[in-house]
Amino acid sequence: MALPLPGTPVIIDIGSAYVKLGFAGEPTPRFVFPCIVGTEKYRAVMVDVGGQRNYYVGNDAMKMRGVLKVKYPIQRGAIMDWEAYYEILNYIFYTLLRIENLSNYPIIYAEHPFVPKETKEFIARVLFETHKINSLIMLQSPFLSLFSVGLTTGLVIESGDGLTWIVPIVNGVIQHQAIQKLNLAGIDVNHNLRTLMMREGINIESSAAEEILKEIKEKNCYFVLDPNKPPSSQGSYSFPMPDGSVKQIPSNVLHEAPEVMFQPGMLGYNIMNIPQAIIYCLQMMDKAYWNDLLSHIVLSGGNLSYSGFEERLKQELGALLPQLGPIPKPQVQQTPISSQETKLEAIKVREKTKDTCPECGELVDLSDGKESCPNCGASMKLPQVSIDIGKSVDKKSKKCPHCNKKIIDSTSVFCPFCGKGIADNFTSVKEFTDVSDSDEIIKFFIPDNLQYSIFNGSAILGSLPSFQNLFVTYDEFQGNPNALYREISDVFKL
Repeated sequence: MALPLPGTPVIIDIGSAYVKLGFAGEPTPRFVFPCIVGTEKYRAVMVDVGGQRNYYVGNDAMKMRGVLKVKYPIQRGAIMDWEAYYEILNYIFYTLLRIENLSNYPIIYAEHPFVPKETKEFIARVLFETHKINSLIMLQSPFLSLFSVGLTTGLVIESGDGLTWIVPIVNGVIQHQAIQKLNLAGIDVNHNLRTLMMREGINIESSAAEEILKEIKEKNCYFVLDPNKPPSSQGSYSFPMPDGSVKQIPSNVLHEAPEVMFQPGMLGYNIMNIPQAIIYCLQMMDKAYWNDLLSHIVLSGGNLSYSGFEERLKQELGALLPQLGPIPKPQVQQTPISSQETKLEAIKVREKTKDTCPECGELVDLSDGKESCPNCGASMKLPQVSIDIGKSVDKKSKKCPHCNKKIIDSTSVFCPFCGKGIADNFTSVKEFTDVSDSDEIIKFFIPDNLQYSIFNGSAILGSLPSFQNLFVTYDEFQGNPNALYREISDVFKL
């Protein structure tokens, strides 16, 4: 796949479970691979065997995990193994991207809130000094998730493999004093799923046990509205194992496993669940913002993609809202992302009067409207991205063909009332949707792909011409490391 024109930002999103990699202006990441690094268990016993690899990263490590010691360099959002993390960066730049001159491509690096200052500056120094990039911006992932659905004010609920964040954002500014961090995420759902399966006499003995549990979870787990009155279905789910055997997993395990997100006590955790954390977050905010935040709740992260999660969260959160008392009418107006009120169209990746030809390398003057290189005739037309934002798409309610009850989420794989499969009866979701009625306070905005919402927000933001001014060069970083902490809301003032 050809590289975009020089000057197009590279997007790097390294999460606990997966790494997403691509370029600004593109709808999806070019590369997605597991965030794992493997080293050989045994030394080679054959003589005269050269070219041996010491590290295997991502899918390469997955394929050979039986003979490798597998490391997970990022756990609960923290980098635990810097050597393995460094190998992931090498894999990104030298194996996947293979860009000869990285100084021609700015880097957008997604990070979670509250990254220690020393860690942030060390990562920047590695990128600048080791990988020789020229400019960099490090953005907090909740803002990117919010931007992916065209909002600048909202309450972001972001849950990945290791952490769940509740982050209020007002006019592009993250309200750090109210952020809630929960050590409750996908890894805990895996743990609960394993425990429930063992209670049913199902034990997975494999070097790929965690990946098998993850696959079962991602494809089959769902939420029910009332866990005290679960569906009466007594069926089971057949899952083929790598050794050829088939495990029969009772259906009740599939909706009980993710229940830990609402009942952390199932694993002995004495922490808040997601609805309680939302209420506590709002209590840390001025009352004037409550309505705006509750009416613009954005979900992000693969751990929130279970069927029925939106309905369950809305029900649980609605039961807790009376604790806040009267909620004032909205005061904050959404900041328009562009000069247009509701639509952002054909945003140029950058606006330059001169650019380098991607074929012959000749510097071409574009001020007179040239669209091709006068030297070799190659196209100089800048890539464009067309994005509809600011207008929610109503998600039409459907009825379950089994119990005939109304279901709001048209993407649900299982009915949250009876637990039976309904995927074939529904259409796919739009770019983002509002799943509540207009007269209700709680409203959700859901990205098309929760796992890629951070990347999509970066792709849109990196396409804004005014965003180019926020990148930090190596010289600026050396002179003032605090330049990494520029307020991203400045992009709306340019």
